[in-house]
Amino acid sequence: MFDASGIYPWAWDARPYPAFPLALDVWSDGVNWETGHWLNGRLGAVPLDDLIGTILEDADVENADASRLRGTADGYVIDRPMSARAAIEPLAPAFTFDAVEEHGTLIFRPRGGDAVATISEEELALDGDDPDCRFVRAQETELPVQIALGFTEVAGDFRRAAVLSRRLAGESRREAKAELALVTSDAVAERAADIWLQDLWAGRERAEFALPPSYAALSPGDVVDLDYRGRVRRLEILEATDAGSRAIKARGIDPEIFNVAARSPRAATTSLPVASGPPEAIAFDLPALRDEADPPLQYFAVHASPWPSAMAVWRSANGESYERIALATIPAVIGETLDDLPSGPVARWDHANSFRVKLASGALVSQNDTRVLGGSNVAAIRNADGGWEIIQFANAELVAENMYLLSRLLRGQQGSEGAMPSVLAAGASFVLLDDALVPGARGVDLLGRNFIYRVGPAADDVGSPRMKEISAAAGNTALLPWAPAQLRAKRVAEGIQLRWIRRTRRGGDSWDALEVPMAEEREAYRVEILDGDAVVRSLETETASALYSSANETSDFGGPQSSLRYRVAQLSAVAGAGNARIATLPL
Repeated sequence: MFDASGIYPWAWDARPYPAFPLALDVWSDGVNWETGHWLNGRLGAVPLDDLIGTILEDADVENADASRLRGTADGYVIDRPMSARAAIEPLAPAFTFDAVEEHGTLIFRPRGGDAVATISEEELALDGDDPDCRFVRAQETELPVQIALGFTEVAGDFRRAAVLSRRLAGESRREAKAELALVTSDAVAERAADIWLQDLWAGRERAEFALPPSYAALSPGDVVDLDYRGRVRRLEILEATDAGSRAIKARGIDPEIFNVAARSPRAATTSLPVASGPPEAIAFDLPALRDEADPPLQYFAVHASPWPSAMAVWRSANGESYERIALATIPAVIGETLDDLPSGPVARWDHANSFRVKLASGALVSQNDTRVLGGSNVAAIRNADGGWEIIQFANAELVAENMYLLSRLLRGQQGSEGAMPSVLAAGASFVLLDDALVPGARGVDLLGRNFIYRVGPAADDVGSPRMKEISAAAGNTALLPWAPAQLRAKRVAEGIQLRWIRRTRRGGDSWDALEVPMAEEREAYRVEILDGDAVVRSLETETASALYSSANETSDFGGPQSSLRYRVAQLSAVAGAGNARIATLPL
């Protein structure tokens, strides 16, 4: 005897079944599983004799023997209370076996096989005035031309399926159907349907005859050869009745049809679980993208490939308790620039510059000028200092896989010209500003507060390992006034008169308005007189002009200057000084 503790599965593969062997795009050797020695997917199948034995044992049926049966079932469903007979009968046509009683024992044995006896015409016994043998042949119209067999497909995520077996010749139009609670492959089910149909036609001829008591050993299910009037017929005994002579009822049978080998199951596929780790999540401050009185202070761009589901954004002040604040339903289009991008003109088309961007996924499309000016093709690119310049592009040319050449640009949009460096080095982050963005922090009470964010599949718990954790504070970029435009300086009798044109971060897109609306609580500016980069004097004014007096000029520079360098920024009651404009002007 072998010690059971020393027995190990030799051919157990670590790859999960049924992903292996069905996922051929992952494991190309999956085609070898059908004829290979893998135990995966086979140890779960139950031998037919054990299945029948278990059903009988559950029903407390004793004195039964199913050891002669061969074949396996991947599963069998008994979905309601039923007798053992009702549970076993549907298996008989699928696995071609009969149940007979022999000497007080219920015997399950496969159908077909070699003949156990050859009966000659002289051995037949007469039963009264009846002829010694009578044959009845069923009409073709009484037999099915097609059989449909329903089953549960083991390699198809346990979906219900059906196979058809059809006879190509004959006049019959009848069809037969059967629904089995059997879990198996399409090949086994198709073989069962073929055998069932061929056996019905092979058994269309019935025979009735009588035998002497010397044939008392014959029992239902036995196969015999009957040599009658010069023709040998192979018959399967259906009934045997002892009443003086042994009355036999039999049917024609062709044992060869039970030996047909099943074909290989058809190639199946499986739905692999989405393999996704933590997503790429970017938290960034942007200027107000829409005319809102309370714009978002922070946005999130969330990307994962493949995209498993909606992504949730969770926020915590201390890392102990989290609240869900946003839901990203589609992936953001993010990428990386591949070329250096020099600075360009603001408030007009940049025809000189272009750059390539490599996307993680998604696509970009070209748009005409009208659509671009109406707000299409807006993106943000991050400079080395962490600021984001808002750009637009009219032309997006696909030059390689997931790589686009962007040209015909609008630079420094939404007041972001201050984030445009002299040269933006290749490798800068690129985010398309579309409906995939989700707003995060909103409200001045969150300004400057640092939070811990976790971003991941909405179906997962906030503590899931598929969560990406980042720490970020909401800035005041969305609340900063835009830099004034068209700085001018003119020497007058009192000194130098400084003027500029106010811009607004909200509601300034109308061409018909005489004056853009005031987005701040009051109009106020800070003017700084510069000597190089050093501030020599600071002024504040409530109009879009200021006087730099001659006395102050003499005090700051020692006398009149031929040119003046100054900086002006609009003031916000909430965010402080906005983006500044610097100019050096001749006097």
